[in-house]
Amino acid sequence: MKRTKLALNLAALIAAAISLSGCDTWRSAVNYIRSDSTSVCPDVSILANTAVIPVFDPHAGADPSNVVYTAQMTGLKSRCDYSKQHNQVDANVRLFVKVSRPSGGEATHYKVPYYIAVTSGGEIVDKQIHWLEFEFPQASANLQLEELVDSVLIPVAKEKKSYEYHLLIGFQLTQAQLDYNKKMGQYLP
Repeated sequence: MKRTKLALNLAALIAAAISLSGCDTWRSAVNYIRSDSTSVCPDVSILANTAVIPVFDPHAGADPSNVVYTAQMTGLKSRCDYSKQHNQVDANVRLFVKVSRPSGGEATHYKVPYYIAVTSGGEIVDKQIHWLEFEFPQASANLQLEELVDSVLIPVAKEKKSYEYHLLIGFQLTQAQLDYNKKMGQYLP
């Protein structure tokens, strides 16, 4: 009885393997690894001196009294897929952002630029600019936002491993905004 059951299970397994062996989808699935492991995925970090973007009144200078609103990256989560067949990483990143402005303002729509840079060996390999768009309801002073960057493709050079790449994320700041952040101590831990 046990021997017959084992033989039937083995036969079913062999039949399934034979039917899948000719399937291109099965072959590509074998060459595609889902992983959140640090052994495969690049590390992802928010660059401290670009984690805060003060947005100034365009008709005034870079002064604390002229800040219209401030956005701050407060955290992130990342995942990646590694394709053995294409030797590339496909990473996605979820950013958490807090935006604040003085209370009592009108309902309004804003967008701010942020970047995702791929680095390896201290060099920037690729940099993409994205836009975070949001709306303040009337009289609202604070927002908590989530932004999903669904796909950052990282081709892995033949002499490198996927974990030798890094993703750096931050707001794309002007020189005046960088200077303001430094003056105000915005990026101190």
